[in-house]
Amino acid sequence: MSGSATVAQRRHIGLQELDALAATIRGFLGPNKRPKFIQDEDAGDAVLVSSSLRLLERIDLDGSVGQLLHETVQAQQKVFHSGTGTLVFLAGVWSRVALECLNRGITVLDIKTAMRKGLEVCLEVCKRSAVSVEELKEHKPTSALKSKIQDTSMDVKLSQNLRLTLKHSRHFNLQDAQTENAQTVLNDITRIAQAVNHGCDSSMLLVLKAWKLQYKNAQNKSLDIQKLVMCLIPGLSEEKSHVLHGFVTLLSVEQASVVQHLQGHSLNIALVNGDLCEKYRHVGFNRPGNVVHVTDCTYVSSMSLEDRWIEDALRKLHEFSIDVVLVSGTASVKLKNRVLGANVLVIEGVKTNILKDFSTCTGAVPVSYITQINESCVGWGVTLSPCRDFSGKNDLVMVSIVTASTSLVTAVLCSSVSAKLQSLEDQFWSCAHRLHHALVDRKVLRGAGTTELQCIQQLNQSKQTEMENPQETVVLELMAEAWMDYVSTLMLNSGSVGSKAEAWTAIAHQMRPYTDGEAISRGMDGVGVYDNVTVKSEAWRRALDLVFLVLQSDTEIVTGVSEGENVYRELMYL
Repeated sequence: MSGSATVAQRRHIGLQELDALAATIRGFLGPNKRPKFIQDEDAGDAVLVSSSLRLLERIDLDGSVGQLLHETVQAQQKVFHSGTGTLVFLAGVWSRVALECLNRGITVLDIKTAMRKGLEVCLEVCKRSAVSVEELKEHKPTSALKSKIQDTSMDVKLSQNLRLTLKHSRHFNLQDAQTENAQTVLNDITRIAQAVNHGCDSSMLLVLKAWKLQYKNAQNKSLDIQKLVMCLIPGLSEEKSHVLHGFVTLLSVEQASVVQHLQGHSLNIALVNGDLCEKYRHVGFNRPGNVVHVTDCTYVSSMSLEDRWIEDALRKLHEFSIDVVLVSGTASVKLKNRVLGANVLVIEGVKTNILKDFSTCTGAVPVSYITQINESCVGWGVTLSPCRDFSGKNDLVMVSIVTASTSLVTAVLCSSVSAKLQSLEDQFWSCAHRLHHALVDRKVLRGAGTTELQCIQQLNQSKQTEMENPQETVVLELMAEAWMDYVSTLMLNSGSVGSKAEAWTAIAHQMRPYTDGEAISRGMDGVGVYDNVTVKSEAWRRALDLVFLVLQSDTEIVTGVSEGENVYRELMYL
């Protein structure tokens, strides 16, 4: 216990800081989030945030613990676009568990061993209680979402009615079967989407419409996240949000005049992976040193390097009749102005996955420099069409770029409150990724705290078994209380209870019938609410890993370890 004596002398500041940071996002847990306005005093603007990621991006994180928390949340968001609220909340409550264990004299090694065992118990609960998506297909969607998706399947129903008069012909039997199959797939996906929409009906409706466009063009039953594009329109009401086939972007009025000239024609396209400017060099380029350029010409052109580069670029565009250039980086302002007169459209800031799709569909080969373009690099079959003119409000025009075989779908999100656009975008991506992971995993977990209640039940049963180290019982009991805090906060935010005390009472009443080991079938309000298996499991793992990292840092740096104490074996080495 010599190591615990050192712990008792000083406080673990890192764990306390992690707990304090996690407390700021309690309002983001559950479907009824309480957004926060974050004001930038230097810039003078404000933004509405409703997720832990956006909050951590906007506040000043001077300490190392805050930076670690932010990086952990970013890693979760980058892969799953969901589960960040759960991650931060659990990092906070499990920090309190570790602090309480330290106060009770439990060593760092015993804390980590017991908490790891507790997490494994919870992950085993997830494996046993996972529900197949095939079971979800047996449930009917709720009336709220069902009424909204009627328009989504309307054209299928009209197509069916149109063929009723022709059903006696054998030539239409195959088409009828295909139509019925498409309707069946749509109904199945709709039920799964309803299960994981987490109260975001409007966003999930857009995701369903996006999936339907992808299915129509690629016959893919899964949702391809890489083929989804986002376009944000400030100034319009949220009811104007919709999805469109192809790549949709906002262009200036000057660029829109080029679109008017090019629309209705099959166009050639070039793809540039990088910046479209004279000074750009690809990653890994090493400029040779000690090089002197010498010429014996008496006449030296007055043109600058940039002007000569622009002339070369224009010559390439004219030589291969290129009409559209998509650039992943930024484009030279001078070049953009020059190509307008030649009716060539240059669009910058295009994501890599969009370039890849256009490369596949048109045969274009992405190049690093526009001067590298040759005949084999040029794609064809692109069409342009203006979608809507916003020049009266913000001097922008929405334009669609489409190929015949593309499965790209753009979600156009609108809001009259500009500060809300970021939250709407996050909500859409969260719904899209939840549906995507449900279709990929082919199984989900019961939500609304049901799985967490099963974890509490299993932890309570585990602590009753004989253990080699009696201190594990204390740690597992504290982890069960942490899950109680999680479920009670979820209930409080959902509005099903009026206080934490009422929530704890309701949880105890809910678990009373299952004291004999019977599995909990559902949560307090968990009918029809489901979570992703992989997302939840990874959020739990990341939260505990973060707590262990801060615990070790506190032990090594903040708390201090005496040279005569043999406690280095208790530390986790990275």
